[in-house]
Amino acid sequence: MRNIFIILGLGMAVTACRQPEPIFPKSDNSLQDIWVGLPGVKDAKFDPVYSTARDTAYIDVPYFYPEESDNETDMKQLVLRANIPLDAVVTPALGVPMDLSKPVQLEIKGGTGEKRKVVVVAKKVGNTDVKSATIQYLMDGEPTEMEAVIKGNDVIFYILPGIDVSKVKVAISVNSHSTVSIAPDATLDLSANLPFTVKSIDGIVKQYTLKVMPPVKKPYGIGITRKLFVKLGAASGGGGISTNYTETSMAVSGDYLVIVSNTNPSKLRLFNRTTGNYVRDMPLPANDYYSFQMQNDSTGALLGATFAASGDKFRLYRWKNATDPAPEKILEWTNSTAWGGLGRRVRIYGDVNKDAVIYATASLTNDIYKWRIHDGKIVNAANTPDVNTAPVISTYASNAGNFGYLADAVPTDVSFSSTYFLNYGAEIAMVNGGSNARTSAFNGDAAGNIFHAPSLYFRFNNANYLAILKYTSWSLNGGNIALFDVTDPAAVSMSPGNPNYGTFNVFNSEEIRGAADNGNGTGDLCVSFSADRSSAYIYMVLTNVGIIGYELTTY
Repeated sequence: MRNIFIILGLGMAVTACRQPEPIFPKSDNSLQDIWVGLPGVKDAKFDPVYSTARDTAYIDVPYFYPEESDNETDMKQLVLRANIPLDAVVTPALGVPMDLSKPVQLEIKGGTGEKRKVVVVAKKVGNTDVKSATIQYLMDGEPTEMEAVIKGNDVIFYILPGIDVSKVKVAISVNSHSTVSIAPDATLDLSANLPFTVKSIDGIVKQYTLKVMPPVKKPYGIGITRKLFVKLGAASGGGGISTNYTETSMAVSGDYLVIVSNTNPSKLRLFNRTTGNYVRDMPLPANDYYSFQMQNDSTGALLGATFAASGDKFRLYRWKNATDPAPEKILEWTNSTAWGGLGRRVRIYGDVNKDAVIYATASLTNDIYKWRIHDGKIVNAANTPDVNTAPVISTYASNAGNFGYLADAVPTDVSFSSTYFLNYGAEIAMVNGGSNARTSAFNGDAAGNIFHAPSLYFRFNNANYLAILKYTSWSLNGGNIALFDVTDPAAVSMSPGNPNYGTFNVFNSEEIRGAADNGNGTGDLCVSFSADRSSAYIYMVLTNVGIIGYELTTY
């Protein structure tokens, strides 16, 4: 035991006698950072701009601080601070109020005596910033306000092409001690870039430019949306929207909306697609033309279908456009199988003068009648439709096992085997066109718990969409357009409770509502596109209520 203690004692003695590492002074006399503050103001920190050789630091100090206050900065009572090497010394001493109304020379001496000189030039400057800017203009007759995006010297308003900006009210906000060359609420023409200036309290003038530019285009999906019009009841002119259940479908071609009234014979009325105002009636293709349905194809050509009860003739007519005086009958077929009638719902996909498919649902069955157009002609043998039995869920005792009167079968391609959507009372289902098997269905809350027909499928800006008329009233006299991105089939069953639901239900129009009940639950949707495909125009007619139109853009 004694030997152990002796060894430990020797070890401690050796440790106690070890010499510390020597510390040598460093020659570093660099100025790592420098700034100016205000006495007693914690957050006031003003940084420099250095000369190329870093021997001069230029520091702008606000004329007032805070800048919107009347507290003028006293240049003789500023606090200069700096970060320097640990063993360096700076002269004069920093961290106390000093006079910076004229340049101050600092000397930084490193630990080994090397000296470095830096001149600090502080300057009191006014504010020439544009804080914000807005314009007011009319869009579709309604006052609209837009806030600018300020990028450097450009004050940019991102406005959709086609909006008149020749008479807009401009409001520009600058520092309270500065002035702007544009009078408050001035009315200006922003059809071309317009320069203006901001002058600070110290006389500095900065030039800016007001610019109107189209918004940046999105690579996918819809961006900015705007309402084109709402026309309720008689406000549409030409007798307006009646309350006798007659307006059952609509199509769009060129400058016109076509609304079909299922009177006998029917009426085909043209409305301006931008304002919703009645223009005139279209001539009928035949005296006995009795129709529930007209649809437009991808080019604006029109396809009208007659209603055929059991034993009647189902006919299809093709118009080149809404002003075509002589539509062509392209199909006539005697309905010998659709005992509930054929023609209450007809949908097309494609170009009826080239390649297209036509789907018609047979009322009170679960059958879809299909025709194909190739090179502008019906190619079904003897005009006889292909008949597919769609999967349905029985929901009402009165029509168990069938999809009712107004089911919608909506094709998504020009092939019968391609996916289609089946929209009927029980659900909105995505169906495999080859097997006619349901692959998925909308969540009930997403489809709407009241009613959700008709529907419309279209492609726009690299995305695929299904729009539905979603009813918001149990009297079926209120509803809106609900638009869903169905590009990803996995999204179709998404619940509104999903955090990503906004990427599925991407747009909802305002609701329109009327006084009269819409007991038949009818209405329709249609869509057209601008020539450059930067905008889609979507419209809805709700029977007994009115019509509404929106622009969907890629911006």
